[in-house]
Amino acid sequence: MIGRKDGLEPIPQPMSAAKPLPVEAPKPVVVYVDDDAGNRQAFRAAFRHAMEVHTAGSAPEVMDLLARHTVHVVIADQRMPVTRGSALLAEVREKYPSVRRMLVTAYADLEAIIEAVNNGGVTKYFAKPWVNEQLVTAVDQAFADIQAEADRVAYTKRLEDANRQLEFALRQRLLS
Repeated sequence: MIGRKDGLEPIPQPMSAAKPLPVEAPKPVVVYVDDDAGNRQAFRAAFRHAMEVHTAGSAPEVMDLLARHTVHVVIADQRMPVTRGSALLAEVREKYPSVRRMLVTAYADLEAIIEAVNNGGVTKYFAKPWVNEQLVTAVDQAFADIQAEADRVAYTKRLEDANRQLEFALRQRLLS
């Protein structure tokens, strides 16, 4: 071994432990509702890497998924045989108000869009065939909004707790 010019020996480096695996950022959980199985399969294939995708073919299936899973966004097709997408999204709004709601349809039906916005609280409308990047952006924004709201709620709770503790301490001081 050739020595260093400054006469110092190199500091032995400890054997490195295994590096931790990167933590994957949480993905939005989305339920896509369409009576057409081919459309459900296409949605799952297109977005499985960008979000956690659940699919449903009917309103009862959606409500079952919402009861069993944490869901951030429901995207419903407007034209389904039993329940229109706008009516389903209105029901989701009533029972699960924190879930964001979006509508997709192959038809330019202005009345359905107005109904979905007014009654279902729909935040986005997409025409079929959807543009993948637009849909991913909309879901990501909805997910970010949900996370920001959860952060605000948690911060408010911490402030309320701190305020209660300060009030208690003040009362104790005044009594002593």
